[in-house]
Amino acid sequence: MEYQTSLTQGQPDDEAVRLLQYYEALALENDPRGYCVCTSEGKDSRVLGHLFRRAGVKHFYQHSITGIDPPELIYFQRSNFQQYRDAGYLTYDVMYRKSMWQLMLEKKIPPLRTIRYCCAELKEKRSEHQGKAVVSFGVRKYESVKRARSRNELEIALPRQKNLIMPFDDGENRKIFELCYRDREKRVNPLAYWTDADIWNYSRDVKLEQCSLYSEGFDRLGCIGCPLAREQNRRREFSRWPKFYEQYLRTFDRMLERRRQCGDAILDYASTAEIWMEWWLSDHVQETAGAGQLSLYEL
Repeated sequence: MEYQTSLTQGQPDDEAVRLLQYYEALALENDPRGYCVCTSEGKDSRVLGHLFRRAGVKHFYQHSITGIDPPELIYFQRSNFQQYRDAGYLTYDVMYRKSMWQLMLEKKIPPLRTIRYCCAELKEKRSEHQGKAVVSFGVRKYESVKRARSRNELEIALPRQKNLIMPFDDGENRKIFELCYRDREKRVNPLAYWTDADIWNYSRDVKLEQCSLYSEGFDRLGCIGCPLAREQNRRREFSRWPKFYEQYLRTFDRMLERRRQCGDAILDYASTAEIWMEWWLSDHVQETAGAGQLSLYEL
């Protein structure tokens, strides 16, 4: 299919391409390698990478090794990275500094939808490979309430009063390109307002290969047991990869022991590793657990 790249309002993929082309000079000013595309090679980051290649802008790829991704996704990512290298792109695999199990023991609670300390450590912590590069993630506002409140297409640290507006942006969508503060670094998120339908329609239109797990009925791929996923999906993950369930359960048991050693409260829903695990898997818990409930824990 042919793509239009004139400076007029168009389809979300056209807008994303123009966004990346417009800010390429800024990206090259920050790092001669261009943009840093952070990817897990799930459906969103696959589309993100394709948009960068289609835009013809200079970029390189970074993958964060979490230790808890589905094996099939890991194999898919390795194969894709080899293809990227064969095509002349730089790629980097970044090993975690602390494992998921170490983080849980350190925090003494499991990650929740409202408190996902794991993402900051395993996926979003800046690595030495990034340098000063403008970073791009395949994050979308439709994925979570927190992201909906915080992520715009461009995130860049500048004086609060200033906004950087794309010259082809209209007044109605101007807020899409407002500047905001986040970790004093520059981020471009061209998929911020894409829906699931946009992702799948684009993948189909450009014949973009996606991980085989999607064709098996998985609609979201990421860390196994991620609290962002629904209970049904998480239980399906643990059924598919039972060794991860066993490792989580062992870690819950170790967290309980750690809490006892520290003199922290042990509540009814966390009296045993099994009971705590069932509590953690509940959708209701993930949606309602908040500061009041978690005040018993010292994060």
